[in-house]
Amino acid sequence: MTPNLRKLLFETLYKNRYLYRFASTVPFAGNWRTWQKLVLSRIHGHDILELGCGLGDLLADLLEAGYMCRAVEHSPEMVAAARATLQRRHAGPASWVIQGSAQSLPFSANSFDTVVSTFPSEYIYDPDTIAEIERVLRPGGRLIIIEGARLQPVGYLQPLLLLIHLLVYGPRSLSGARSRPKQSGTTTTIVDDEAFTTEELPGMPFGGLIPLEQSGLRRRSQRVYSRRWQVFITLGEKPDATDNNH
Repeated sequence: MTPNLRKLLFETLYKNRYLYRFASTVPFAGNWRTWQKLVLSRIHGHDILELGCGLGDLLADLLEAGYMCRAVEHSPEMVAAARATLQRRHAGPASWVIQGSAQSLPFSANSFDTVVSTFPSEYIYDPDTIAEIERVLRPGGRLIIIEGARLQPVGYLQPLLLLIHLLVYGPRSLSGARSRPKQSGTTTTIVDDEAFTTEELPGMPFGGLIPLEQSGLRRRSQRVYSRRWQVFITLGEKPDATDNNH
């Protein structure tokens, strides 16, 4: 699939909540929500901003967990869908989902402890986006980006789904799909009877196009994997006042 055709496909998804729900569930063997929830254990502080909230599922998760959250979403259709999710789950007022641009956030400086973006589109590679994130983050704050995920070729269904990913995303969809042996410094967690491992990966090439350092954010790279999938997470940490004095 050509880049222009892929862009058209995603723009179509962003305009229809039902297609979006299907596309974020079936092709990923129902793991999309599990991958989104990896954000929860990485939250810093209490005040959270989500960029590109889509259907609003993670936003509702965060609100139900007790965080104070706001969301900025570019697509009017997704704004409506996210507001409907908050109302359906009684998680918070619809006004907490704002239609806007990641390159021009409608918040004052130092407003949030954490900014979250899961499976973002091209806006995350724009230096203006990262500059705005750095501006609204408080000193010591954190940016959490779940940039991508890969299914492992196990069972009968997932190899077929990997072929679909190859058609849509190209060869990059299969890069890193092979499991690597566990390294030192990893942690293993069991959730819903499934074990997954978090591995710190200094210098990992994924996330390299996100210009964190250009805005003074410190980069960390993590790979989280189970028997059935692996997820790539990029963290950007804003120095606090103590760091600036050294």
